[in-house]
Amino acid sequence: MRKGVLILTALILLTGCWDERQFKNISLVLSMGFDTGEEQAIRQTVSIPTVTRSSEGPGQEFINVLSTEAHTPREARDKIDMMISDNFDPSKVRVVVFGEELAKEGIFPVLDDMYRDPKSNLNAYMAVVEKGTAEEITRLRATGETRISEYLGGMLETAASSTHTTGENLQLLCAELIEPGIDFSVPLIQLDKQNGAINFSGMGLFHEKTYTGEKIPAEKSTLYMLLQGKKGKIARLTEKVSGENDEITSYATVEVNKMKRKMKLTVDDGVTADIHVNLELKVVEYPSDHLYVKGKIKMLEEQLTDVFTKESKKILTTLQEANSDVFGIGRRVKAYHPDYWNEVEWSDEYPEIAIVPHFDIKIIEHGIMN
Repeated sequence: MRKGVLILTALILLTGCWDERQFKNISLVLSMGFDTGEEQAIRQTVSIPTVTRSSEGPGQEFINVLSTEAHTPREARDKIDMMISDNFDPSKVRVVVFGEELAKEGIFPVLDDMYRDPKSNLNAYMAVVEKGTAEEITRLRATGETRISEYLGGMLETAASSTHTTGENLQLLCAELIEPGIDFSVPLIQLDKQNGAINFSGMGLFHEKTYTGEKIPAEKSTLYMLLQGKKGKIARLTEKVSGENDEITSYATVEVNKMKRKMKLTVDDGVTADIHVNLELKVVEYPSDHLYVKGKIKMLEEQLTDVFTKESKKILTTLQEANSDVFGIGRRVKAYHPDYWNEVEWSDEYPEIAIVPHFDIKIIEHGIMN
């Protein structure tokens, strides 16, 4: 009797995987690209790896890249499904790439299918191709890289780790896509045909669901991330801190050890957003030297404060000209000042508000050299 109860309990608990999908029956799509096609159609390009078995030694992997045009991404997926021997499976997509032209028309209608399908991988990164198409990127066979998905995914992960991008995935972008009062930015990439490589070229600024065509260049993206209060494992900035004739001694490179960022919002007749950024820095390169001299570090702190403030004002001007509220100021106004929010049209109001950066810089290390 006791044995029968144990067997019955095991049968109830060990029901098996009711939703299992056999790997042999699916084709895993690892990267997807979307472009504007002919007659307002969408052109979708996917990369699918295929591993051939070998009687001796490991199997060999081949990458199959397919493109098709359709009215919607789902229809394009169905067309590609008819080109391959197994079922189209997007559960392992690592990167989704948009051509610049399509991104300017709006990305949400294209992503709608992925957000509705429970099998979609919402941890995938997103990027926009500057001055090019997603198909060119997806078809690239980079030197030393078997899969474009690994190349692109690794590059975007490194950019997030070095405080050049936010590192946001499709799931995190969803809320910013549909919620009023906040915009976002995504990595921009360019194809280097001469070297067969892909370059990170900055952060593309979005307003609501469309790419504005404006960007924060790659060399200013770290400061842009710090203004948002986001820091990866490493954050280094190289800035010109003096007007000396020798070009190399005019620059200093610093690394952020610690940071604090807060935003104070004032709503009266208009909106003022004060962004306060406190940075503890380590000097990693200072060719001018003589940091041991009394007052030299204090002077460098003041120079960096002045430079960061000026560069931040340029970044903020670019954001407002693009009407891209990446700091979510509108979201705060809506939450804490609903009467004011209801009185104004935020898309018209945001470019006119005052956004003021404030930096408090302290150098706590300058290496082993005096």
